Parts: sequence; structure tokens; C-alpha cells
Amino acid sequence: MIISDIAEQFSALTELLSQLRQHLLQQRPPHYFPITGEEKEMVDDALQHACTLLSDLWYQGNQDGRETRSRHGIIVADAKTSELIRSINHQKESFRAAVNRARQNLSQEHWLQHHEQLSNHGQTLREQLRLSGLGRVHLKQCYRHIPLLEKPVTKIGFSWYNNGRSIKKISHQQAQNLLLALGEHKTHIQSQLQVLSQLTAGTQLAQVQTLAPVVRANLVFNRKDESKDKTTERKAMNVSLPLFVQESLPTHNTIELQAPNGRSRLNRSDNKISNEPILPSIRAYTYQSSD
Repeated sequence: MIISDIAEQFSALTELLSQLRQHLLQQRPPHYFPITGEEKEMVDDALQHACTLLSDLWYQGNQDGRETRSRHGIIVADAKTSELIRSINHQKESFRAAVNRARQNLSQEHWLQHHEQLSNHGQTLREQLRLSGLGRVHLKQCYRHIPLLEKPVTKIGFSWYNNGRSIKKISHQQAQNLLLALGEHKTHIQSQLQVLSQLTAGTQLAQVQTLAPVVRANLVFNRKDESKDKTTERKAMNVSLPLFVQESLPTHNTIELQAPNGRSRLNRSDNKISNEPILPSIRAYTYQSSD
């Protein structure tokens, strides 16, 4: 029953994505979706590449589970497109909920077996997209919402953001538990447990994860208030899929399709985290003294 629920939710998602793809390719709305020279040689149709990305729910070959295929862009949405995207994003949440229920009720081994089988339910869509090497459902790509702006945007400025970090405070006990879970018998874990034992029990550590480079969209909205004066509203958001906008294609810039090497800005002078991890196996750093 649990697995049939997942299969049903997944099939509903692929059906909605297929409807969106069909509608976009028939309607051919104004759009901006940059493609590489290699992609252009395969299919010289940027909108078709955009539709393929929007419908991409599978791993390719030996792809790292943490890696997702992403591309920025802009597509003008009519009423039907907007309605389909809202339905798709709602269905993505329903699929996520079904997966979470399965994980809570199935053993890890049983879950992995059925996760592999999910790709069979998308066989038809896979053939339509002419993608090869897709064997497993990529949950992160299934879960991510298609960005839809509900009001007209005047200008979009794209830029690479490649210095993102996720920082989470963990206690001395949490750090110890994380290390023990990696295998207390291992020599490098034993040495890190020894380092940890030299810290006081109340020590707070920072667990740091470097995030993959992302494209950030800086949005500008112009509107008139009751006094008929023009006001400007700004918003920034990270985008892994093309942005769907209302009414017309806004002014926008172009950026390289690959992120630049290195950090895009200098380290903050008030950085409170040590330069090197004290417990490298769990990416744990100490907080620097404010003295």
C-alpha cells in the first residue's frame, strides 16, 4: 500500500510535467534559456531544452546524489501555464509526503529496493525526452519547485553565488554522537574523539557544509501606489530552474553557464569560525574568541 501510494503520486507528477511540456512547446511563449554549443548541435531549440530540464527526475549514470542539474532562464507564463505549475508544485509536495511516509514505515533495505523500481513508472516520459542512462529517481530534482512569479517583474539580474555555506551549531555531545556513528574503532575517529575530549562539555561547535554554486536572480518590480507615484520593490532568490514570469519578458542580463572559480567575494572580517576544522570527519569547526 505504501509503495503503491508513492508510485501513484510519482505517476501523477510525471503526467502533469508532460502536460506542461506539451503546452509550452505548442504555445512557444517568449523565453530566455541559454544553452551550450554542444546542446545546440543536438537540438537547436532552447525551449525544448528548458522543457527537458523541467521534466528531469532521474539520475544520469554515476551522478553524485548531492548533484542536481540546474539552469537559469526566463519563460513567460500564460494562465494555463501558471495553473499547471501550481498543480505541479502541489504534486511535488504530495510525492515528498508519500516518500517520507515510506521511509518511516519501511526498512532501509526495503526502501532502496522500491526506490530503484520507481524509474519504471516514468518509462514513457523518459522516451519522450530522449534521455539516456536514467536508472533511478532523483528525489532532490523531484522535490524542487518550479519558480513562478505571481506579478509582473521589470528587470532580472542574474549572478553566480559560489561562496555559500550552511552553518549549524552542534553541542559537544552531538559531535561525539556523530563521530561514534562513523565507527569508534577507526583510527582517525579515535584521534578526533581524543581531540573532542579535550574540550569542555559546554563547548559549541559549528558544523559547516560548503554549498554548490548557485545562480541568484535579483528581481526588480515597479508598481504605482495610490498616489500614482512609481515605487520599486526588490527581491533576490536562488534559481535552479527557469523563472516563469507574468505578461512579458523582462529586461535581463547574461552570465556564463559555468560558475567562476573561487569565492565571489572576500571573507567577512567578522568571521567567527576557525579556518580549519577541528573534527574534519564531521566538518566541525570551533568558534573563535571575540577577544
